[in-house]
Amino acid sequence: MELTRDTVNFEEFLGFLDIEHYLGLRGPDTWSRDGNERQVVVKTLIGEILSQYMPPSNALPELYLEFARRLQPHDYVLTFNYDILLERALDAVNKPYRLFPDRYESFGRNIGFVDSNKDEIVILKLHGSIDWFDKSGYLEMEKDFKEQGATILPTHPVFNSNFDWGISRVLDGPRRANDPLQNMHRVADIEGLYKQQILFSATPWMLSPSTNKIIYASPLEEFWDGLGRSGCTNFGMAIIGYSLPSHDHYARQAIYSIVKNYQEVNWGEDFFGFKKTPLVLIDHRTTPESVRDFKNNYRFIDFDKSILHMDGLDAVAIDKIFN
Repeated sequence: MELTRDTVNFEEFLGFLDIEHYLGLRGPDTWSRDGNERQVVVKTLIGEILSQYMPPSNALPELYLEFARRLQPHDYVLTFNYDILLERALDAVNKPYRLFPDRYESFGRNIGFVDSNKDEIVILKLHGSIDWFDKSGYLEMEKDFKEQGATILPTHPVFNSNFDWGISRVLDGPRRANDPLQNMHRVADIEGLYKQQILFSATPWMLSPSTNKIIYASPLEEFWDGLGRSGCTNFGMAIIGYSLPSHDHYARQAIYSIVKNYQEVNWGEDFFGFKKTPLVLIDHRTTPESVRDFKNNYRFIDFDKSILHMDGLDAVAIDKIFN
Protein backbone atom coordinates (compact mmCIF):
# COMPACT_ATOMS: atom_id res chain seq x y z
CA MET A 1 0.00 0.00 0.00
CA GLU A 2 1.30 3.43 -0.91
CA LEU A 3 1.84 5.67 2.11
CA THR A 4 0.07 8.98 1.63
CA ARG A 5 -1.50 11.59 3.88
CA ASP A 6 -4.87 9.89 3.38
CA THR A 7 -3.72 6.31 4.05
CA VAL A 8 -1.61 6.93 7.17
CA ASN A 9 -3.46 7.15 10.48
CA PHE A 10 -1.50 9.89 12.22
CA GLU A 11 -2.62 8.94 15.74
CA GLU A 12 -1.69 5.28 15.18
CA PHE A 13 1.73 6.28 13.83
CA LEU A 14 2.38 8.42 16.91
CA GLY A 15 1.13 5.52 19.03
CA PHE A 16 3.85 3.34 17.48
CA LEU A 17 6.43 6.00 18.36
CA ASP A 18 5.11 6.23 21.92
CA ILE A 19 5.54 2.47 22.45
CA GLU A 20 9.03 2.57 20.94
CA HIS A 21 10.11 5.29 23.35
CA TYR A 22 8.23 4.07 26.43
CA LEU A 23 9.75 0.58 26.22
CA GLY A 24 13.18 1.92 25.34
CA LEU A 25 13.36 -0.25 22.23
CA ARG A 26 16.23 1.85 20.87
CA GLY A 27 18.27 1.27 24.01
CA PRO A 28 21.10 3.81 24.36
CA ASP A 29 19.88 5.53 21.18
CA THR A 30 16.72 6.68 22.99
CA TRP A 31 16.78 10.42 22.38
CA SER A 32 15.51 12.04 25.58
CA ARG A 33 13.04 11.83 28.46
CA ASP A 34 10.68 13.95 26.33
CA GLY A 35 10.56 11.38 23.54
CA ASN A 36 12.55 10.28 20.54
CA GLU A 37 13.29 12.71 17.75
CA ARG A 38 9.97 12.41 15.88
CA GLN A 39 7.94 12.79 19.07
CA VAL A 40 9.91 15.88 20.05
CA VAL A 41 9.39 17.36 16.58
CA VAL A 42 5.62 16.80 16.77
CA LYS A 43 5.25 18.32 20.25
CA THR A 44 7.41 21.33 19.40
CA LEU A 45 5.60 21.98 16.12
CA ILE A 46 2.24 21.82 17.91
CA GLY A 47 3.55 24.42 20.35
CA GLU A 48 4.95 26.64 17.59
CA ILE A 49 1.81 26.54 15.46
CA LEU A 50 -0.62 27.13 18.33
CA SER A 51 1.51 29.97 19.70
CA GLN A 52 1.47 31.67 16.30
CA TYR A 53 -2.33 31.64 16.23
CA MET A 54 -2.90 32.38 19.92
CA PRO A 55 -4.43 35.87 20.28
CA PRO A 56 -2.64 38.11 22.80
CA SER A 57 -4.42 39.03 26.01
CA ASN A 58 -5.44 42.45 24.66
CA ALA A 59 -7.04 40.99 21.51
CA LEU A 60 -9.06 38.06 22.81
CA PRO A 61 -12.45 37.48 21.15
CA GLU A 62 -15.31 38.83 23.25
CA LEU A 63 -16.97 35.40 23.17
CA TYR A 64 -14.15 33.86 25.19
CA LEU A 65 -13.98 36.79 27.58
CA GLU A 66 -17.70 36.36 28.25
CA PHE A 67 -17.22 32.64 28.85
CA ALA A 68 -14.47 33.48 31.36
CA ARG A 69 -16.67 36.11 33.08
CA ARG A 70 -19.46 33.57 33.56
CA LEU A 71 -17.24 31.02 35.29
CA GLN A 72 -17.56 31.09 39.08
CA PRO A 73 -15.18 30.14 41.92
CA HIS A 74 -14.95 26.36 42.38
CA ASP A 75 -16.15 25.66 38.84
CA TYR A 76 -14.11 22.91 37.21
CA VAL A 77 -12.99 22.96 33.58
CA LEU A 78 -11.56 19.67 32.32
CA THR A 79 -9.86 20.24 29.00
CA PHE A 80 -7.95 18.15 26.48
CA ASN A 81 -6.78 21.27 24.61
CA TYR A 82 -3.10 22.18 24.48
CA ASP A 83 -3.68 25.91 23.97
CA ILE A 84 -3.81 28.62 26.66
CA LEU A 85 -6.82 30.58 25.41
CA LEU A 86 -8.87 29.98 28.57
CA GLU A 87 -6.02 30.97 30.88
CA ARG A 88 -5.49 34.21 28.97
CA ALA A 89 -9.21 34.97 29.04
CA LEU A 90 -9.37 34.45 32.81
CA ASP A 91 -6.30 36.65 33.29
CA ALA A 92 -7.90 39.34 31.13
CA VAL A 93 -11.08 39.44 33.25
CA ASN A 94 -9.14 39.11 36.53
CA LYS A 95 -10.63 35.77 37.53
CA PRO A 96 -8.30 33.74 39.80
CA TYR A 97 -7.70 30.12 38.83
CA ARG A 98 -5.38 27.22 39.53
CA LEU A 99 -4.14 24.39 37.33
CA PHE A 100 -4.30 21.54 39.87
CA PRO A 101 -7.17 19.92 41.79
CA ASP A 102 -6.51 20.77 45.45
CA ARG A 103 -4.66 23.53 47.23
CA TYR A 104 -3.13 22.52 50.58
CA GLU A 105 -2.43 24.36 53.81
CA SER A 106 0.04 21.78 55.08
CA PHE A 107 0.85 18.09 55.17
CA GLY A 108 0.83 15.66 58.04
CA ARG A 109 2.58 12.33 58.01
CA ASN A 110 0.03 10.59 55.82
CA ILE A 111 -2.47 13.27 54.89
CA GLY A 112 -2.72 16.70 53.33
CA PHE A 113 -4.89 19.43 54.80
CA VAL A 114 -6.87 21.10 52.03
CA ASP A 115 -6.95 24.89 51.86
CA SER A 116 -10.47 25.87 50.72
CA ASN A 117 -10.18 29.56 51.55
CA LYS A 118 -9.28 30.74 48.05
CA ASP A 119 -12.08 31.33 45.57
CA GLU A 120 -10.55 29.91 42.41
CA ILE A 121 -11.69 28.33 39.18
CA VAL A 122 -10.01 24.97 38.60
CA ILE A 123 -8.60 24.17 35.15
CA LEU A 124 -7.27 20.64 34.69
CA LYS A 125 -5.31 20.26 31.45
CA LEU A 126 -5.55 16.51 31.02
CA HIS A 127 -3.18 16.35 28.04
CA GLY A 128 -0.66 18.97 29.12
CA SER A 129 -0.09 22.39 27.61
CA ILE A 130 2.04 24.26 25.10
CA ASP A 131 3.32 26.54 27.89
CA TRP A 132 4.38 23.73 30.26
CA PHE A 133 8.05 22.79 30.52
CA ASP A 134 9.48 20.21 32.92
CA LYS A 135 12.62 21.41 34.69
CA SER A 136 13.66 17.91 35.80
CA GLY A 137 15.94 17.31 32.83
CA TYR A 138 17.68 20.64 33.29
CA LEU A 139 18.22 19.96 37.02
CA GLU A 140 19.91 16.67 36.10
CA MET A 141 22.22 18.52 33.69
CA GLU A 142 22.97 21.08 36.39
CA LYS A 143 23.87 18.29 38.81
CA ASP A 144 26.15 16.66 36.22
CA PHE A 145 27.92 19.97 35.60
CA LYS A 146 28.58 20.45 39.32
CA GLU A 147 29.83 16.88 39.77
CA GLN A 148 32.29 17.42 36.93
CA GLY A 149 33.62 20.56 38.60
CA ALA A 150 32.15 23.04 36.14
CA THR A 151 31.96 26.62 37.40
CA ILE A 152 29.17 27.64 35.03
CA LEU A 153 25.63 26.36 34.66
CA PRO A 154 24.38 24.69 31.47
CA THR A 155 22.51 26.97 29.11
CA HIS A 156 18.87 26.26 28.41
CA PRO A 157 16.33 28.20 26.31
CA VAL A 158 13.80 28.17 29.18
CA PHE A 159 15.56 27.67 32.52
CA ASN A 160 18.88 29.42 31.92
CA SER A 161 18.34 32.01 29.26
CA ASN A 162 19.15 35.66 28.67
CA PHE A 163 15.44 36.27 28.09
CA ASP A 164 12.74 36.75 30.69
CA TRP A 165 9.92 34.49 29.58
CA GLY A 166 7.82 35.00 32.70
CA ILE A 167 8.37 31.57 34.23
CA SER A 168 6.23 30.31 37.12
CA ARG A 169 5.48 26.94 38.67
CA VAL A 170 2.32 25.11 37.64
CA LEU A 171 1.77 24.12 41.27
CA ASP A 172 1.42 26.59 44.10
CA GLY A 173 1.61 26.31 47.87
CA PRO A 174 2.67 23.31 49.97
CA ARG A 175 2.98 20.06 48.03
CA ARG A 176 4.28 16.58 48.71
CA ALA A 177 8.00 16.30 48.01
CA ASN A 178 7.39 13.52 45.48
CA ASP A 179 4.65 15.34 43.58
CA PRO A 180 5.25 14.44 39.89
CA LEU A 181 4.50 18.03 38.84
CA GLN A 182 6.91 19.54 41.36
CA ASN A 183 9.28 20.71 38.61
CA MET A 184 6.65 21.66 36.03
CA HIS A 185 6.77 25.33 35.01
CA ARG A 186 4.69 27.66 32.84
CA VAL A 187 6.05 30.18 30.33
CA ALA A 188 4.04 33.39 29.91
CA ASP A 189 5.71 34.65 26.72
CA ILE A 190 5.27 31.54 24.63
CA GLU A 191 5.28 33.54 21.39
CA GLY A 192 8.74 34.87 22.15
CA LEU A 193 10.04 31.51 23.33
CA TYR A 194 8.93 29.51 20.30
CA LYS A 195 10.43 32.11 17.97
CA GLN A 196 13.84 31.15 19.41
CA GLN A 197 13.72 27.84 17.50
CA ILE A 198 13.83 25.63 20.59
CA LEU A 199 13.54 22.32 18.70
CA PHE A 200 15.61 19.62 20.48
CA SER A 201 16.65 22.15 23.15
CA ALA A 202 13.38 22.41 25.09
CA THR A 203 10.20 20.40 24.59
CA PRO A 204 6.73 21.41 25.83
CA TRP A 205 5.19 18.90 28.21
CA MET A 206 2.25 17.45 26.34
CA LEU A 207 0.85 14.01 25.67
CA SER A 208 1.30 13.34 21.97
CA PRO A 209 -1.96 13.12 20.00
CA SER A 210 -1.51 9.35 19.72
CA THR A 211 -3.52 6.21 20.35
CA ASN A 212 -1.29 5.38 23.33
CA LYS A 213 -1.00 8.71 25.13
CA ILE A 214 -2.27 7.15 28.36
CA ILE A 215 1.13 5.48 28.95
CA TYR A 216 2.66 8.91 29.56
CA ALA A 217 -0.19 10.27 31.70
CA SER A 218 1.14 9.18 35.11
CA PRO A 219 2.28 12.72 36.12
CA LEU A 220 -1.38 13.77 35.81
CA GLU A 221 -2.89 10.92 37.85
CA GLU A 222 -4.07 13.37 40.51
CA PHE A 223 -6.13 15.15 37.84
CA TRP A 224 -8.09 11.94 37.18
CA ASP A 225 -8.34 10.78 40.77
CA GLY A 226 -11.97 10.53 41.86
CA LEU A 227 -13.52 11.57 38.51
CA GLY A 228 -15.48 8.32 38.54
CA ARG A 229 -17.40 9.67 41.54
CA SER A 230 -17.89 13.16 40.08
CA GLY A 231 -21.23 14.46 38.87
CA CYS A 232 -23.31 13.24 41.80
CA THR A 233 -23.57 16.58 43.57
CA ASN A 234 -22.89 18.94 40.68
CA PHE A 235 -25.72 21.22 39.56
CA GLY A 236 -24.52 22.05 36.06
CA MET A 237 -22.46 20.29 33.40
CA ALA A 238 -21.52 20.90 29.78
CA ILE A 239 -19.44 19.06 27.17
CA ILE A 240 -18.01 21.44 24.61
CA GLY A 241 -16.60 20.32 21.27
CA TYR A 242 -15.16 16.97 22.31
CA SER A 243 -15.30 14.26 19.65
CA LEU A 244 -14.79 11.41 22.14
CA PRO A 245 -12.30 9.49 19.94
CA SER A 246 -12.63 5.73 20.30
CA HIS A 247 -8.92 5.19 21.01
CA ASP A 248 -8.99 7.41 24.12
CA HIS A 249 -10.69 4.72 26.21
CA TYR A 250 -9.65 6.34 29.49
CA ALA A 251 -11.38 9.62 28.56
CA ARG A 252 -14.51 7.79 27.42
CA GLN A 253 -14.61 5.86 30.69
CA ALA A 254 -14.24 9.01 32.80
CA ILE A 255 -16.83 11.00 30.83
CA TYR A 256 -19.25 8.06 30.94
CA SER A 257 -18.98 7.89 34.74
CA ILE A 258 -19.39 11.63 35.24
CA VAL A 259 -22.39 11.83 32.91
CA LYS A 260 -24.13 8.80 34.40
CA ASN A 261 -23.61 10.16 37.91
CA TYR A 262 -24.86 13.56 36.86
CA GLN A 263 -27.99 12.35 35.11
CA GLU A 264 -28.97 9.50 37.44
CA VAL A 265 -27.88 10.34 41.00
CA ASN A 266 -30.08 12.86 42.83
CA TRP A 267 -31.72 13.96 39.58
CA GLY A 268 -34.69 16.22 40.22
CA GLU A 269 -33.96 16.52 43.94
CA ASP A 270 -33.78 19.87 45.70
CA PHE A 271 -30.58 20.74 47.55
CA PHE A 272 -30.95 23.97 49.48
CA GLY A 273 -32.86 25.52 46.61
CA PHE A 274 -30.65 24.08 43.85
CA LYS A 275 -31.55 21.43 41.29
CA LYS A 276 -29.51 19.89 38.51
CA THR A 277 -30.00 21.50 35.13
CA PRO A 278 -29.94 19.57 31.84
CA LEU A 279 -26.56 18.46 30.55
CA VAL A 280 -25.52 20.86 27.77
CA LEU A 281 -23.80 19.42 24.70
CA ILE A 282 -22.05 21.90 22.39
CA ASP A 283 -20.68 20.88 19.02
CA HIS A 284 -20.66 22.01 15.41
CA ARG A 285 -22.75 19.73 13.21
CA THR A 286 -24.30 21.01 10.01
CA THR A 287 -26.32 18.02 8.73
CA PRO A 288 -28.87 15.63 10.26
CA GLU A 289 -26.47 12.77 9.52
CA SER A 290 -23.63 14.38 11.46
CA VAL A 291 -25.95 15.05 14.41
CA ARG A 292 -26.99 11.38 14.39
CA ASP A 293 -23.32 10.38 14.38
CA PHE A 294 -22.70 12.66 17.34
CA LYS A 295 -25.59 11.23 19.31
CA ASN A 296 -24.52 7.69 18.49
CA ASN A 297 -21.03 8.44 19.76
CA TYR A 298 -22.56 9.68 23.02
CA ARG A 299 -25.25 7.01 23.15
CA PHE A 300 -24.74 6.53 26.90
CA ILE A 301 -26.28 9.99 27.46
CA ASP A 302 -29.93 10.41 28.41
CA PHE A 303 -30.92 12.99 25.81
CA ASP A 304 -34.22 13.63 27.59
CA LYS A 305 -32.11 15.23 30.34
CA SER A 306 -29.88 17.12 27.91
CA ILE A 307 -29.80 20.16 25.69
CA LEU A 308 -28.08 19.92 22.31
CA HIS A 309 -26.59 22.97 20.62
CA MET A 310 -25.03 22.04 17.29
CA ASP A 311 -24.12 25.54 16.08
CA GLY A 312 -20.75 25.59 17.81
CA LEU A 313 -19.64 27.73 20.72
CA ASP A 314 -21.48 31.02 20.29
CA ALA A 315 -23.35 33.50 22.49
CA VAL A 316 -26.44 31.30 22.53
CA ALA A 317 -24.36 28.32 23.64
CA ILE A 318 -22.85 30.33 26.50
CA ASP A 319 -26.32 31.33 27.68
CA LYS A 320 -27.37 27.68 27.67
CA ILE A 321 -24.25 26.60 29.58
CA PHE A 322 -24.61 29.14 32.36
CA ASN A 323 -28.40 29.33 32.72
